[in-house]
Amino acid sequence: MLQNHKNFKIIVNKVVIQSSTQRKKIERLISKQNKVYFNRAEDFSKKFLKYLRKENVPVKSAVNSYLKLCFDMFESHKYFMKHNKYPLADEKDAYKKVYNNIKVMKSYMFGLAISQFLWSTHYAMYSFFIKNITKKNLKIKNYLEIGSGHGLFFLKALENLDEKSKFDIVDISATSIKITKSVINFFFKKKRNINYYKKNVFDYKPKIKYEFITLGEVLEHVNQPLRLLKKINNLLSENGQVYMSTCVDCPSIDHVLHFKSIGEIELLIKKSGFKIISRNILPVEERPMKEIIKNKITINYCALLKKKN
Repeated sequence: MLQNHKNFKIIVNKVVIQSSTQRKKIERLISKQNKVYFNRAEDFSKKFLKYLRKENVPVKSAVNSYLKLCFDMFESHKYFMKHNKYPLADEKDAYKKVYNNIKVMKSYMFGLAISQFLWSTHYAMYSFFIKNITKKNLKIKNYLEIGSGHGLFFLKALENLDEKSKFDIVDISATSIKITKSVINFFFKKKRNINYYKKNVFDYKPKIKYEFITLGEVLEHVNQPLRLLKKINNLLSENGQVYMSTCVDCPSIDHVLHFKSIGEIELLIKKSGFKIISRNILPVEERPMKEIIKNKITINYCALLKKKN
């Protein structure tokens, strides 16, 4: 089926030519996917390649960013298995080394964007988000996203929510905001009420409440997760919903918080005043869960939350 999706094929081919390891993983992944996956991957690839041309970024450079992401994850996991701790422990160090470093952050965001369709767990989380942001009964006046990153989730929100909705983005990284802005301005031509705030979410004090908040892969980047979730709870309207994702045993160049189990994550969710509506538990390898836990293999996690009654 890949043959029928020429733009996605361009990206895949440039990845597998450079990495035999990735070739095996990607072949295994796409062999199990349906038409929806290929259509989404092709739509993303067509837009992404156009965006790269506009930014004067060679496709090979973007693919190298993806491969660097894979290499950095591998090296971080080696460190984790040897020392039983993540390479970084302080969010301030992550800010200096990654979020405030334009070159590193830009490469990181390009790599993560491609990973949405080449990592099975990232695609599953993206699909989970799409499923919940496209529900017909959603009435969202105000939408908030914390840490917009590559902008793909925000783009889906813009495409599917009411044109009268208000959209706010809060991100600590100026580079991340710049990338999100350029992605949205390039791909979404309709006029929307969008506001970007470069600041720590703890310093963000809006006068409104939000019907939907997106907190995608943020918790593992902070040292005070309970405080963050309580802040999100305070920003949420009474009947609002939160999409959140994080991970277990998942070292990376900017991860500082080590969740050791799904139970630890869900206890934190409950302590912060949330109830889980639905969730998705996604080990990165297809092995029995006991083996996953024993060998500290990464588990991605996403959930839809609401306030406790």
